[in-house]
Amino acid sequence: MTTEVSVTIHGCRGSHPVSGEQFCKYGGATPCVSVKAGDHEVIFDAGSGIIDYGRKLLGDALSRGESVTRTILFSHAHFDHLNGLPYFAPMFHPESTLYLLGPRSHRFSSFEETIEHLIQTPYFPVALHEMQAVKFFDDISESNVVYFLHDSPEPLTVRAAHPAHADAVPADDEVAVKISCMRGLNHPKSGVNIYKVEAYGRTVVYATDTEGYVHGDQRLADFSRGADLLIHDAMYTEEHYTGMPVPTQGYGHSTVQIAARLASMADVGQLCLFHHDPKSTDAILDEVGNIGRSQFEHTVVARDGLTIEL
Repeated sequence: MTTEVSVTIHGCRGSHPVSGEQFCKYGGATPCVSVKAGDHEVIFDAGSGIIDYGRKLLGDALSRGESVTRTILFSHAHFDHLNGLPYFAPMFHPESTLYLLGPRSHRFSSFEETIEHLIQTPYFPVALHEMQAVKFFDDISESNVVYFLHDSPEPLTVRAAHPAHADAVPADDEVAVKISCMRGLNHPKSGVNIYKVEAYGRTVVYATDTEGYVHGDQRLADFSRGADLLIHDAMYTEEHYTGMPVPTQGYGHSTVQIAARLASMADVGQLCLFHHDPKSTDAILDEVGNIGRSQFEHTVVARDGLTIEL
């Protein structure tokens, strides 16, 4: 059994996909990140980056005579984090098993209902129930911890802190992967889930669509404390964030300076700048990387196809 842990960026662009020669280095797909931990793999968000990834997943599985079983955890239901899901190839394959976990919104009674309203006519020609994969939905919030046991690909979701659920919490030696959730309240209109993956002595935090506070986001710093890798929103340059006539303060996204300050506060091993503005060209993102490294040495700029070994 392998205990290697790696993170792959399949899409890192915010708002909407982009294309053109000025975006070739960092890519134009919207958010999708996968974390491999031993024999398990978990996907975060289903932006357009999940489309090519899904084709590869299904193609590789079929070539081995196997089926696809995956868990996708969603940060929130804004369109750039969902626009690849209707085109995710395993959704259409009858032997696929997909676990889709995300936050309940103020408008709908469950995360499943949110997705049902997205994947239906007149917005998409195939309804969710017509997609042939076996699909299991669950709402997830700060009260939940998701476990993957060594011998099972199925996620186990438990209210770990509640006394009534104490018997459902697996023993440490049974757990291969543990995923905790923090609810970020600084992204309009109903917040965002931030996730922490702990596996085989390594920790990854996925903190997209988050904006800093005065003196820094103390809750997120505590949540991320000592992580090997922090993937953090860095959508805006300082000029875009505060410049007139349309500053983007309060839009729920960070600057590279906010991300670097948080990484320092949390004493993480490495910072990955994520959720790039669709107007940020390769040249702009090169400079964003330089700024990030000047404030936090171990900084990398996310790009489509990047794999980080931990």
